[in-house]
Amino acid sequence: MKSADNAIFNSDQVYAEQIKLLYKNAPLAYSVTLINGAILVYVQRAYISIFVLLGWYACLLLATVFRIVVVWRYNRISPGPDETRFWHIAYLICVVLVGSVWGATPIVLFPIEAIAHQVFVAFVLAGMGAGGISVLAPRIEVCVAFLLPELLPLAIRYLTLETSLHTAMGTMTLIFLVGMMISAWSFYCAIRTSLNLRFDKQELETEIAQRQHAEVVLFQEKERLQTTLGSIGEGVVLINAEGRIEYLNPAAEQLCGWRSQQAQHQSANEVFKCLDHQDERITPAMEDSLHSATQLKKQCFLFCKAGKKHAIEELATPLYDRYRKMVGVVSVLRDVTEAQQKAEQLIYAADHDALTGLPNRNLLKDRTRQAIARAQRKHENFALLFLDLDRFKEVNDSMGHASGDALLVDVAKRLTSAVREEDTIARLGGDEFVVLLDGPTQEGQIKIVADKILHTLREPFQLGMQSAIVTASIGAGMYPSGGRDAESLLGYADAAMYRAKQQGRNRICM
Repeated sequence: MKSADNAIFNSDQVYAEQIKLLYKNAPLAYSVTLINGAILVYVQRAYISIFVLLGWYACLLLATVFRIVVVWRYNRISPGPDETRFWHIAYLICVVLVGSVWGATPIVLFPIEAIAHQVFVAFVLAGMGAGGISVLAPRIEVCVAFLLPELLPLAIRYLTLETSLHTAMGTMTLIFLVGMMISAWSFYCAIRTSLNLRFDKQELETEIAQRQHAEVVLFQEKERLQTTLGSIGEGVVLINAEGRIEYLNPAAEQLCGWRSQQAQHQSANEVFKCLDHQDERITPAMEDSLHSATQLKKQCFLFCKAGKKHAIEELATPLYDRYRKMVGVVSVLRDVTEAQQKAEQLIYAADHDALTGLPNRNLLKDRTRQAIARAQRKHENFALLFLDLDRFKEVNDSMGHASGDALLVDVAKRLTSAVREEDTIARLGGDEFVVLLDGPTQEGQIKIVADKILHTLREPFQLGMQSAIVTASIGAGMYPSGGRDAESLLGYADAAMYRAKQQGRNRICM
């Protein structure tokens, strides 16, 4: 359902951008329309009444002024997406009016006795039709609304004259009209494909300004598309309907380690060696999109030809020709290695002590709850040791905080070496540490581990040019006798630690 909503949203964005392009391109046609109209009036003055000529040109001028007002109003208010359909219809009406005025020329500006002037009318109309496609191509129905009323009356006019020459010219006009329709459809498809590419990759907002200009002319040639994609910071890959590489932009070359020329005609699966989070080989999203004919997004690890590993997000989108036949897939690759590393660092920092790298209170509580759940399930017990350094404040005050921090780091290393790998050592803050002894534990085992810790900590700590000796007081709590939840068990061990301090420090109390 979410994918369907996203598809609808993207379609609305593309539609709004097409209308924006129509209004953006409209001023290009104003001067051309009026100048060509003036030239036509000037040439036909020898055969057509001046009143007819002025009347026709007045209609052209009024239609153009109406079009200018609509475009000016659109640009002034900058309408939102909800108003796009209204302005689409308004633009369509303007185009129909202008096309109809030009379509009237075979009726009112068409001298029967002057074949050369008839040909000149046809020449002007053909030029206006061809030029109109470049301005109206963003929406195919707008192209049709201009070309049909502009060129169809000319073809009918020629065919009704019933001479072989006029019949041939009428037929050629119809063929030209069909050719213009096909060209308009091709340009429309190219522009729509370009817009889909842009909105499929919202991270390319910084390059929209450059691409908007390129989108007007992208349909003209493939090299223009490659030039634009070459400036994109993310990797862009084009594959054909057989799954063979056709193009890699520089960012994609850097990700996979292949030059675009080397990768051409190679299988996408061979060039892009992707692994999932279990290090299992998977196909890239571009191949899956080619087989399913749907847009796909995938996260994976990509191995560069040089051996470097990248974490990437891949968005693959099918490409179609004007007959809606799938001709390939365009895939956008974003290197998220750095972002992923930062996220992992944030997750790690949330559960670990910044100074020693040991688990912090949050992670200790989580692992204690897991140990409780496991002990309940297996009807076992486990122990938790609460450790506080004796006279640490004296070392910190006399030797400085830097030495105190170095001592705490050394304590963390000694504690790690004194317990099993499956046990958890956490720093709660200051000089307080907790050791979670995982698995079934007897009181005798607790005493052995505590004695080992006390013995380890008695060794002098070398802190730069000075040394210090600290001991520790340890309180032990056993599940379930010391508490049936993490907070209770930790409180019990804390209280036992204070009893150890009261009894003379450097010992364990249970």
